[in-house]
Amino acid sequence: MLQHKNTSNLVLKAIKSRHSFMSAVNLRSISLLLVALWSLNSFAQIPGIPTNISLPTSIGRPTTATATGTKNSGSRKVTEIAAEKNEIDSLRKKKELALNEADSNTVNLRKKIFGYSIFNNSKITFDSYARMATPKNYILGPDDEIIIDINGYSESHLTLPISPDGNIKVDRVGNIFVSGLTIEEAKKRIVSRLSQIYVGLKASGGVPANTTATISLGNIRTIRVTVIGEVIAPGTYAVSSLAKVFNVLYQAGGPNENGTFREIKVIRGKKLVARVDLYDLLTTGNLRQDIALQDQDIIQVTPYKARIEIAGKVKKPAMFEILPNENLDMIINDYAGGFLPEAYRGVLKVTRYTDKERKLVDLSGDLLSSFFPKSGDFVAVDQILLDRYENAINLKGAVFRPGRYSLSDNSTLVKLIKRADGFKEDAFLDRILVVRLKSDLTKENIAINYKEILSGVAPDFPLKREDEISVYSSLDMMENYTVRIQGEIKLTSMEGFAEKTPTGSTALGILPNGSGETPSIGTYPYVKNMTVEDLVVKAGGLKESAATGRIEVIRRKKNIGQDDPSKITPTIGEKFQFSINPDLSMSPSASKFILEPFDEVFVRSSPNYERQQFVSIDGQVIFPGVYALERKDEKLLDVIKRAGGLNAQAYPAGATLIRRVKLTDQEVERKARQIQDLSDNNTETSVKVEPIKQVYEESIGIDLVDVLENENSKSNMLLQDGDILRIPKEPQTVRMQGEVLYPTSTRFIEGASFKHYISESGGFTSLSSRKRSYVIYANGSVDRTRKLLGLVNVYPKINPGSEIVVPRINQKQMASQQVLGIISTITASLTGIGTIIALMRAIQ
Repeated sequence: MLQHKNTSNLVLKAIKSRHSFMSAVNLRSISLLLVALWSLNSFAQIPGIPTNISLPTSIGRPTTATATGTKNSGSRKVTEIAAEKNEIDSLRKKKELALNEADSNTVNLRKKIFGYSIFNNSKITFDSYARMATPKNYILGPDDEIIIDINGYSESHLTLPISPDGNIKVDRVGNIFVSGLTIEEAKKRIVSRLSQIYVGLKASGGVPANTTATISLGNIRTIRVTVIGEVIAPGTYAVSSLAKVFNVLYQAGGPNENGTFREIKVIRGKKLVARVDLYDLLTTGNLRQDIALQDQDIIQVTPYKARIEIAGKVKKPAMFEILPNENLDMIINDYAGGFLPEAYRGVLKVTRYTDKERKLVDLSGDLLSSFFPKSGDFVAVDQILLDRYENAINLKGAVFRPGRYSLSDNSTLVKLIKRADGFKEDAFLDRILVVRLKSDLTKENIAINYKEILSGVAPDFPLKREDEISVYSSLDMMENYTVRIQGEIKLTSMEGFAEKTPTGSTALGILPNGSGETPSIGTYPYVKNMTVEDLVVKAGGLKESAATGRIEVIRRKKNIGQDDPSKITPTIGEKFQFSINPDLSMSPSASKFILEPFDEVFVRSSPNYERQQFVSIDGQVIFPGVYALERKDEKLLDVIKRAGGLNAQAYPAGATLIRRVKLTDQEVERKARQIQDLSDNNTETSVKVEPIKQVYEESIGIDLVDVLENENSKSNMLLQDGDILRIPKEPQTVRMQGEVLYPTSTRFIEGASFKHYISESGGFTSLSSRKRSYVIYANGSVDRTRKLLGLVNVYPKINPGSEIVVPRINQKQMASQQVLGIISTITASLTGIGTIIALMRAIQ
């Protein structure tokens, strides 16, 4: 510890008297001493020196032998110790900090500079020198390490550092001075001195050498290189002695937006030893100017002298630093990578700064080699006219190969059509149109009859640049001919339809057929000589319900050529009615009726065709269940008889017929409107209305008692598909609901009145609308309360199973009744007061 303290005091004195200390040892020795002190934790004992400093250390080459003398493998590696890693990290952070501090304009400017990205790309690095083989011209210096392997008759392994004096010390040989020598020169000197003790290293007396000595470099020293001038992160960098100019420039971030790439100076001992042009590396990839650095070298990056910008259609648009002897042709081809294929080389636009303003120079493309740009020039390379061709003509329409063609190879219309593989079958040759651009840039239309050219009546038509030739299709000029069929057809597929949604008068107001289904409609392209049977086959065939003996075809009344108003008739269509073969075979019985464009074919439903229809009878019959209707005029009594009649528990007065009702959209809308109007007009009562359903079941009140007594009664209704006849047991109760004090059900009493059952439920409430009360009977029929002479309420009769409903009075009517009550009370009060006054006067 005392030794450490004495050493610390010596270092402190040396630091305080730097000039005298530097005369004894160099800066490198101080660094090594500080590192040694740091490893011994002695900085804490030196006043004035912070304990959190980070010092660079040399990049070490690990020896491949132990102290016991194991043989060296001959390979050389660089050891990255913690101190070195810390310094590399601090340099990287310094570089990143300098990059982050730049504003957006500076960053955008740097990105434009040619070569800037090579020093600021994380995927590019110049650190590979640490693992490269030792160059033969490597100059040894203090802190380098020499590894000597002796093999053969004698064997030995030596690891010898070079002392600050430049010597290596070998046992029994002494000091060998190697500092300043190249590795090759050092090998010769060391082998020569070792041969004094290892006699087998050299042949003598006709005896060949039986011992070999291998000299290699172990750990290498660290040098300090200073980067000054226009760089991203100037400063002093500790690097390997193998480092070169590009290695250090990369760590410093390379030249900044003002730095030169063409003349980077390397200064050694106050002398200029090299000028480095980075463009040599950027354009050729050659590292011949990447010279090795030595300790205390200075890399100076001065401001650029001349820079131009090239933009537009070149392969590498950027800002380029130029030298006085470089012309624009060389700059574009060597630095900018040359022109893009679509570049317009006839004239380049050069914007140049003058002493007062800017000026524009139109530079001809054949003068590039004689044009020497000036600093600040902006060279714009435009694009050729991509939408124009110097010898193109355009062919389109009814030809097999439409498109652009060369005028040079197709100078006439006939040649052009042959090159396009000719016309399509539907080509309209009577009028081919050519749109031509005239000299005044206006367009003219030229019509050509190609048939006359083919027949020799007219000469071949010569074409010109930018001509647009249109060959039209005869089908395109025709109306879209279709035929339509509807009715009892299968229409199993939409394939082949001319239109999926039918249009026209026949598509409006389509009514269901006899079976209640909406007929199918199919529209197909018209084909000549198409018969009705052909159209039916396209539509998927006929349904079982089709009436093949009554096919109708409606044809337009064309009156073509009859434009005389006197010949106008009220006829708008012709009707054809005939029968077709049901199996659609081409037999003699086939119709042979040929269709024309826009014919409408109707396949009617057979009047005698009916699908099976079913009704259900539930309740108190002998055989309840589902029954199929046998006739269209089958009635209630017929089905009851088929069910075996009523049983002993049946209550025919309560029989109900339930029928499924399906409303159309128009009926739903009309019904909703009617209910709304009714609600708006009715100011006395409020009725709760259920939402209107398109498909619902409704109960129909029937008088089954009358039907059973009289077969010809009007109550003996015709049945429909889906009807349900329900015959209940005789009910024994009456139900009260609505505006009564206690809605409930009570026992039916023969002859009891309406008010009796209201009393059974507690009576009317103050909100009861008595005159609107009604009764729903067991068979679904309804009876309402009536007024006798407009004064007395006459309530309906009550039967077993009846349901009494008392509606709620609305607010307006209640308010009116309250006003009338108040008025009556006031009137009665006034009448009483008047009577008292009259009596008092009579007494007097």
